[in-house]
Amino acid sequence: MITLLKQEWMKAVKQNRFYIWAIIAFLLPVATLTWIVPAEQQQLGYSALGGAGIVIAIAGSVFAALTFTQEFSFGTIRPLLSRQYSRLQIFISKIIIIFVEYVLTLIAGILGTLAGRGVFTLLNGSFGTEIDWQPFLFAQVMDVLMMLFYFAIVLLVSNMAKSSAAAISIGVVLSIATPIISSITTFLVRFWEPLKWNPLTVQGMLSSIFDGRSASNEFIQNYFGADIWVVWLVYTIYLVLIYIGTFAIFQRRSV
Repeated sequence: MITLLKQEWMKAVKQNRFYIWAIIAFLLPVATLTWIVPAEQQQLGYSALGGAGIVIAIAGSVFAALTFTQEFSFGTIRPLLSRQYSRLQIFISKIIIIFVEYVLTLIAGILGTLAGRGVFTLLNGSFGTEIDWQPFLFAQVMDVLMMLFYFAIVLLVSNMAKSSAAAISIGVVLSIATPIISSITTFLVRFWEPLKWNPLTVQGMLSSIFDGRSASNEFIQNYFGADIWVVWLVYTIYLVLIYIGTFAIFQRRSV
């Protein structure tokens, strides 16, 4: 399994060149926070990682889509399966590498944000550049947990459609449109209450509202009529089911 992970890592570096996304995620907030974002909006800029947040979200969709579809489009899946590895081992190794790529790109965005903040402070002083570290770091952890949902959807589409373009498009659209879709389903709940438990609404509520504080917990609990741990459990079940369904499709794909 270690050898398989090393091989997947080499593909991520040499074939997919994920580090280019990490470099962009680092340089973008340095530029925007230093020269574009004014002092009174610096703290808002930090929450968006200096504009790198959307780049990182798109990068996650690209990583998830290309990691699977390129194996089939390049024909490298056959020699991979001819070795001692099972499809489950291959599937798990790819998920791990996608996750690692995303986390490293996110870390690059965070470091770029801190670097941009540092340059801005040197040029303009420290007024308006304070960071409340607890919610800032909590937001990054939540970003990783919520991105697991987008990975699942992108992987499902890429294995069903066998198209990296379709999978990337779905991932990007979902990352942007989930709050809109959640708002629509929130309106429709008044006509059919069980609709509030659909996966997009559950993910959207946790992503946009949950911050670990009692006020957000109470709002989510009142909306769903259940304890916060139940909402997280439902979210986890959705993730597990989607990943299982994705593996089932991957298991049956011809090479």
